[in-house]
Amino acid sequence: MGISYVFKKFSPQDKALIPFNAHKQYNFTSASAASNKVTYYPTSYTSESVSLYSSESAAYGGDTINVIKYNQIDHLFYRDYLKKYGTKKEPIHYTKNHRKLYRKSNILSIPTGLYGSEIKKSSFYLSSSTHEITEDSYGNLIISGTDVNNYPINVQENVFELGPLKGFKKYDLGVYDDYAIVEGREFNGPFQYIHKEFYRQGSENAGASSTYTSNNKRYPKGYYPIDEDDSYFFNELNYYNITFKDSDILGHSKHRFPVINFNSVTSSYIKVPHNPRFNFNTNEDFAISFYINPKSTASSGDGNILNTEKRYILSKSTTKTTITSPTLTGTGSILEEINAGPQFPFEIYMQSQSLFFERYDGSTSQKVSGIITSSVSTVQRTAHILCQVSGTLSPGEATMMLYFNGTKIDENKSTLTRPTRNKANLYIGSKGKPDSTMLDDTGVSPYRTFNGTLNNINIYSKAFTPTQISNISESVNGSPYIGNIFYKNGFATITHPTYYDIISGSVEQSGGINTLQFQGTHLIYENEYQCTIQEHEFNHTTNTSVRKSTGTNPYELKALTSSSFFKPYVTTIGLYNENHELLVIGKLGQPIRMSDETDTTFIVRYDT
Repeated sequence: MGISYVFKKFSPQDKALIPFNAHKQYNFTSASAASNKVTYYPTSYTSESVSLYSSESAAYGGDTINVIKYNQIDHLFYRDYLKKYGTKKEPIHYTKNHRKLYRKSNILSIPTGLYGSEIKKSSFYLSSSTHEITEDSYGNLIISGTDVNNYPINVQENVFELGPLKGFKKYDLGVYDDYAIVEGREFNGPFQYIHKEFYRQGSENAGASSTYTSNNKRYPKGYYPIDEDDSYFFNELNYYNITFKDSDILGHSKHRFPVINFNSVTSSYIKVPHNPRFNFNTNEDFAISFYINPKSTASSGDGNILNTEKRYILSKSTTKTTITSPTLTGTGSILEEINAGPQFPFEIYMQSQSLFFERYDGSTSQKVSGIITSSVSTVQRTAHILCQVSGTLSPGEATMMLYFNGTKIDENKSTLTRPTRNKANLYIGSKGKPDSTMLDDTGVSPYRTFNGTLNNINIYSKAFTPTQISNISESVNGSPYIGNIFYKNGFATITHPTYYDIISGSVEQSGGINTLQFQGTHLIYENEYQCTIQEHEFNHTTNTSVRKSTGTNPYELKALTSSSFFKPYVTTIGLYNENHELLVIGKLGQPIRMSDETDTTFIVRYDT
């Protein structure tokens, strides 16, 4: 301290190392992003085994590496994240972090050297030629300006959800889970298991079924997990003769939403066991949302559907499952479908050109309806339907509403007075097993399974405003989120099919990105040294300005230095190593006079 030939050694108590985060702002154009190694990857799912990847069958004309990237990001961030969130790379806010990975995903990768330990939340912004993207601090990407409160974002109110999010993968009819199936057969003796391999390389497997039926009747059951919906409640599903395909119009031309195809000839339907979550009573608010593309009654392969026949889309009525008691002969308990009683919380069906939303309390029937096809033999288009019971207008009263593509086409004030709850299963594409009271004089049921496609089926335990209903219909999957950002790993993914080309080209080609902004979080250490000068230390100076310029002794000081009023000033503080090498030097804003009466402490801080 000062210009001195005397050094004072620090004690351990004089030193401190304080970590803190510094946020560095980055603002890139397409060109500067590319020069800083911000990269972009269009990735896609394939059903091939990794060991079987080929240039002929891999996506993007043999771009195998990007197919592998899809599997990597699926494994690390998306797959079964609701059940295995502890195994994922990025921390998960269970009810607010929504992760939906479809067949394709665009991945934006930011180098670690830029984002540091993580991207600061609420700092990410990306603009392209078509959209501006921000994030909500929970790891969800949204279109800039979106009011997420006008969407059904509360997952606890979404009591049933069937995208089907995994329709392109789990139900790929060319392969099975683990690329193999196990069948059990009995040959006049012990029950035997036969292991059959089904691989896929390029073309559909000839040994696979043409429709999908749940594995609930296959053994051993532990090998075949049950099918579940996409909601946070993991509702059990049982598929019967279902096929899955890409939508004709929903999404992007290169990335469609998967749809569920129902065929009335093969009696395809989905059964969901009874659950109180969607067993709504007379005046309870609820909403049912889905996309529909019904086949016309005159189309081929329809089983000669008559205009008077009801084709059931969703119903929680008529049929429930019961367990029969073991018989005296020792036969075990079996499941049997029986009548569930007359009342029901909802039935949604088509009859001729119209769609009906009906409720029944055992005494009174209430319904709303509207035409959704342009003629008896021509389907108008894929349409969004939302049926809801909204708000209590007065004690014991509620309103039934029917929306078509975001516009209300019918409503009716409810006159139901008795309970509508029952113990029936939820059926999609069917009404369940008809009993004898449903048959006509010839022994034929006038109720038919649905013929056409459905997707993004959601049941909510609340009703929505017209603005919210419009947003639900336009977003297709009922979500304001278009992808995810993984702050600690430097990835941003665009997964929503509608926004597949939001970045229309790789950043290496100077396309797609107009602006990329974010703040990188960098860990910095503050080094603090307390330089304490006791009252008897450093009270003299050897500065040349106080030496006599005459005389034979060049180190003799001027007489003023012996005065009691003389006090040296400190202008500079230096920190040295053991070899007396100067490491840090600090200049004071103004000279500080030393005291011979009290100790003086200078605090030196610098960052590394």
